[in-house]
Amino acid sequence: MSIKIVADRMIDLSNEELALLNVDTISCYINMGDKSFSDLEDVFPGDVFNYMDETGKVAQTAAKSPALYSELFGRFVAQGDTVIHFACSSGISSIAQNAFIAAKEYPGKVYVIDTLQLSLGIALLVKFALQMIANGETDAEKIVQMVTAIIPNIQGSFLIDTMDCLYKGGRCSGLTYYAANLLNIKPVIYMNDTGHMTVREKLRGTQTRVLEPYIRNTFEKYPNPDLKVLHVVYTTYNEEVQKKILTIVEKFHKFQRVQFNEVSCNCCVHSGRNTIGLFYMCQ
Repeated sequence: MSIKIVADRMIDLSNEELALLNVDTISCYINMGDKSFSDLEDVFPGDVFNYMDETGKVAQTAAKSPALYSELFGRFVAQGDTVIHFACSSGISSIAQNAFIAAKEYPGKVYVIDTLQLSLGIALLVKFALQMIANGETDAEKIVQMVTAIIPNIQGSFLIDTMDCLYKGGRCSGLTYYAANLLNIKPVIYMNDTGHMTVREKLRGTQTRVLEPYIRNTFEKYPNPDLKVLHVVYTTYNEEVQKKILTIVEKFHKFQRVQFNEVSCNCCVHSGRNTIGLFYMCQ
């Protein structure tokens, strides 16, 4: 018997890294018009933004059904594996609920962790579990308990550059949208302790101007980061912005590694172009 790690595709690691880690994923649906796609399988962030440019609408997201989660879990259980599934936060999606429903079909063989996170916040928890397994831990329940205990140590936040997707998706009012554009406000959204996305602060200025206060304030609010790795996520690749981020981060902490990852379509749908996010483990 072995332990198989599975996660929602919003883990936002590259396919190459997922293969290296031997982590399987399940994607949510990305619906554009009358067509439905699987996130990062047959639709990618550029497609989401092109759809918005061409139609003036934002794509819609939907969770895979409990039956599809059951099918995924069952494949590994049939091989004799015990499955630990890392689900995107129940505070922002029904994904976790559907995974829990499916897991009931495999008592003692499938465990679901509501990570209360998304993106690289999920990845940090997955890597913690994989390290436990590499160190010889074979008790799935103990791994679940240990991972659950460190969830509050994960810092995850996003700096939103444009509120177009939030407005068109009905997640902010017209008044808020127009005021933000007029005053050049960049909201910082973070994952709170209950797994909900909440506005932490509102910065004013261009993205280039607010990058440093965003990074500084994040490190001040969530001190003592584990310096092994800082994950920086983005919805739109910009080499100059990435260089600036590295320079700013160096002012505050000497991370052994700063890893940049493009996010899933799901995140792009809700956050829009030029969004930047920081994820790390606090000690």
